[in-house]
Order: sequence, then C-alpha cells, then structure tokens
Amino acid sequence: MANCSLCGKEDLCYTCPYCNGVYCSEHRLPEGHGCPGMQRAKDEARRRVADTFSGHYDDDDDDYDQDVIVRESRTPRKVRKKRFSSREIRDLGIAVLLVTLVGLALIGGPPLGILRAIAVVPNYILAGYWWYIVGTIGLFLVAFLAHEMAHKFVAQHYGMFSEFRMIPQGYYLSFIAILFAVPIFGTGVVDTRGARNLDEAAKSPLAGPLSNLIIASILLAIGEAIILIDGHLLLPMGFLLQFAIILNAVLGLFNMFPLFPMDGYTIMKWNKGVWAVVTVSLLILAIFGYFVIPGFFAL
Repeated sequence: MANCSLCGKEDLCYTCPYCNGVYCSEHRLPEGHGCPGMQRAKDEARRRVADTFSGHYDDDDDDYDQDVIVRESRTPRKVRKKRFSSREIRDLGIAVLLVTLVGLALIGGPPLGILRAIAVVPNYILAGYWWYIVGTIGLFLVAFLAHEMAHKFVAQHYGMFSEFRMIPQGYYLSFIAILFAVPIFGTGVVDTRGARNLDEAAKSPLAGPLSNLIIASILLAIGEAIILIDGHLLLPMGFLLQFAIILNAVLGLFNMFPLFPMDGYTIMKWNKGVWAVVTVSLLILAIFGYFVIPGFFAL
C-alpha cells in the first residue's frame, strides 16, 4: 500500500508512466491527476503517426513554397528497400508498352506515326536493318526508365514513399505521340511523399534529369573516342548514337523547366546554381547532338 501523491489516500497505487507520480485508483489516469507529462505523450504520439505519412510544413514558414510539400524533422529513419508494389509493376508495364509504341511511331515518322510504321517496319527487317528498330525502341526505354527509376531510388534512399503511377493525362499524351510520331514521355509520374525538408524534396527530382545528363555525356565520350580511333567504325551505328544523345539531353532539358510540376521547379527553389549547371549542361549536349555530331560522322 502507498499514499496517493494527489489526495494522500492510502491505496494500491499506480505509477504514472508520463510523470512517474504515484496515484490511487481514483486518480491513476493522466486526466485524473492533471498529468503534466500528458501533453508531451500526445506530441510524441502525433510525431510517430506523422512519420508514417507525408505531411505539410507549417504555412507560416516562408522558407518553402506552398507547392513543395515537405516536413521538417530530425528524427532518424531507415532507408526504404528498393521495392515495387503490384500496382507499380502494372503501371510500369503499361508505360513501357506505350513508350515502345512511341518508338515505333518515330520510325514511321510524322504525320501518320504508328500507321506508317506498320507499313515500313517489315521493310526495315527484310533489308537487314532490324537493329535500327530494336535500337530506337531500346534507347527510348533506357532514357525513360533511367529517368523515372532515378527519381524513385533516390527518394527511397532518403526513406520516402516513392512509386511510379500512370496518370490520365499520360494516356492522352501517349495517344498523340503514337499517332503523330511526337517524342513525348508523358505516360506517368513518380509519386513521392514524405520529404522532411527542401533538401530531400529536391534531390529526388534532380536525379531524373541528372541520369539523362550522365547517359548523354557517356555516349558522347564513347562516340568521340571511336572517331579518334577510326571514324568509319561509327558510321553504321552513328545515327543511333546521335539519337540517344539528343533524346536524353532533350528529355532532361524538358524536365528542367522551372514551372510546377516539372522537376526544375523544385530544383530551382532548392539551389539556383545546381539548376543552372544541369540545365546549361543538357543544353550544350543537345546542341552537340543536333549540330556538331553530324559533322563528326562526315569525317
């Protein structure tokens, strides 16, 4: 038996887990003795719940734009595994199919796109240029998957929820791209939530254009190395190499536009210097692809 810290009554008392006081059965609940530690317990419970979901920063905080959703927290968290949900696998499968059809439409060329491709693709195969078809489609898929998966894996590295999702606009844009041979990748987006600050919120968007910048740079270096050795070795595959450099540069450059919801919007809010360096680098690669590399092939 012990005495209640509040009323002094001798009873089989209970110890409060929040303030460590000893109370009788009448006052044992935190509400019963006005526990000073109860608010702290509630705040701790809210924090644990908030760490499970994405949230909004305080509207009074002028450091962030309202379109960039982040949550300030110093709580350590585990790195998310590189996992794919069944819905994400389904959406990625749809996106891969649509991107493949866009690649075929480009082989057909405007204005009829996929309709003309149906007629010309068999001729390419019979003439022994099957590698051109496979290469064009493969380059589209690599540029698309590298961009989207870079978003996903970087976000998961920082413990955020991140999965690829098809969006309704993506189907409409893909239909236009397939029908009229327009190189559009608007099939879906990587849904990323749970950034704790602007630094994390920007690094996932940055990863997409940066992956295209790295791919285009590597391909440009390979092409120039082959030219230095023997330019004639590059001629059979030269067009595909040029196409891959332009494709990655333009895809990355398009996403660097500083307009919401493009990647460049968040990146510029985070660091204008990084945004400028990546954007200018992609622009230079696009110019090389369009104007300089064709001259190299002619050597």
